[in-house]
Amino acid sequence: MNFSENYKFWLGGFVEGEGSLTISIVKSNKGIYGILLQPEFNITQHKSGLNILNNFKTLFNNKGHIYRKSGSNDVWVYSLKGIKNLTLYIIPFFTKYIICYSSKFNNNEYSKFVVILNKLKNRSKRNKMEFINIVKMVYSLNPSGKGKQRKRTLIEVINIIERS
Repeated sequence: MNFSENYKFWLGGFVEGEGSLTISIVKSNKGIYGILLQPEFNITQHKSGLNILNNFKTLFNNKGHIYRKSGSNDVWVYSLKGIKNLTLYIIPFFTKYIICYSSKFNNNEYSKFVVILNKLKNRSKRNKMEFINIVKMVYSLNPSGKGKQRKRTLIEVINIIERS
């Protein structure tokens, strides 16, 4: 489906209200230094707006997943994960349809997110200290603590990295 430019700008406004960019920090033996950093874009919506979530999935080349939000039968989430997907689809969409009008994303947090994403793309040349610095940047996102709190403190994550 080919969406009009006006509709894409409308979707950009929708993201302004209902969207988020996050980077999860997961303890894992598969991760470099025992930690995985997982960037993600998501949008939540009541089941009555499920068609909007499907339009996002279509817009982003049918990438990502739509699922029920944990603990609610009426709220659904569209989620697109991964460095490649966010770089290929989300960052260009934000640049063209959101950032120039945004109060939510037109700030230092979005810039930090993009810097972190770019650093994660260059994983082959990363040493332990560089990885710790990236983790510190992730913890600096959303410092006021709006939303969900992290499972581990920054010190706990650094200790996991240093012990690996």
